[in-house]
Amino acid sequence: MHQDAAKAHHEKPRVSTRGVVLTLLGVVIGSAGYYASWRFQTPIGTLGGIAGLALCVIGTSHAHNS
Repeated sequence: MHQDAAKAHHEKPRVSTRGVVLTLLGVVIGSAGYYASWRFQTPIGTLGGIAGLALCVIGTSHAHNS
């Protein structure tokens, strides 16, 4: 029984491509949004930053649920 637990511990978790893409898209959108918010003082940039952050959270969640 102890050996089964050791085997399960060494298995690498699977990562979904969809989750990785969502996370990277969130980073790009969030970075652009927050930059626009800081540089041009626009509320649209802040909303873009928040949307990017949400995509990162959703992407990370999907990446580990495969």
